[in-house]
Amino acid sequence: MTALFLTIRVVHILLGVFWAGTIIFVATFLMPSVRDAGPDGGKVMLALMRRGYMNVIPVVALVTLLSGFWLYWQDMVAGGSTWAGSMSARVYGAGALAGLVGFVIGASVVRPNAMKLSGLMEKVPNTPEGPARAALVAEMDGHRAKMAAAAPWVATLLALTAVCMAVARYV
Repeated sequence: MTALFLTIRVVHILLGVFWAGTIIFVATFLMPSVRDAGPDGGKVMLALMRRGYMNVIPVVALVTLLSGFWLYWQDMVAGGSTWAGSMSARVYGAGALAGLVGFVIGASVVRPNAMKLSGLMEKVPNTPEGPARAALVAEMDGHRAKMAAAAPWVATLLALTAVCMAVARYV
């Protein structure tokens, strides 16, 4: 094994653990807690956004996916058609597909709604009570609902990915 292979493998594993763990934590604990906290929960989400959460996670996910595809390709080159037809290759492939679908849902549903929600939350303090504020809150609720519906799917897909990656070499 080369130093490049080992480096990419370590990067893939560390970033994959970070990506999956963060998303599972957010979907399972943070989002429900923020919802339960009411308006004060919005402050937590804004602080998270200001720290770049919605910019870091897609980069981490993309590097995880690219490094994983590179590692899969290396196994294909080394093992040829024998490896490609193995159960290990299939399980790695299923995990990769689950991770890719999770990424697509996160990038196309969760992130855009979080970004819109963040922008709207910053407008609330400057919007006087009345119909304009009510419309703003209703729009925010719509974005929250879309995120709340999609986040558990992403978390489940990434958990499935982690399980596949953990067992693939041994099946």
